[in-house]
Amino acid sequence: MADTSTQTFNSHALRMANALLRANGGTTASLQMPPATPVSTDPAQLGITAPGFELLPLAPAVFRRVRATVAEGQPAKYELLVSAVAVQAAISQLQLSSADTLFAMAAGAVIDGKLFLIEETSISETLGQVYMYRLLLRESASGWQLQSAS
Repeated sequence: MADTSTQTFNSHALRMANALLRANGGTTASLQMPPATPVSTDPAQLGITAPGFELLPLAPAVFRRVRATVAEGQPAKYELLVSAVAVQAAISQLQLSSADTLFAMAAGAVIDGKLFLIEETSISETLGQVYMYRLLLRESASGWQLQSAS
């Protein structure tokens, strides 16, 4: 058993997580966020037109299928591992109080143009400092696909 009473956190875990996420097929995932500025047009305020969403990129990240047995007719589950550095940058950019708030605000995660719904989040930490976030995702039942600009 190690004595951790004299250990202090430094950025080694953050740098290691970034390197591992990049080395294991690092990709960029985006959170689908509500617009930062309220829409001021009359149809939008009345709910006639749907509000747009903004994509908030998070990188490095690793996206992979969860190896759980999936019941017939149930959507597949995936996990997204995201660097804490990327999440902290997003929190600062949006001036939020925590990662929980960030993930609660997100309508989903967009990976390779496909929408996934966030079911659960968890953290990996060392000495009380978070170095990676894990998001459990499932495919959106709507089959929503981001259209690329041609």
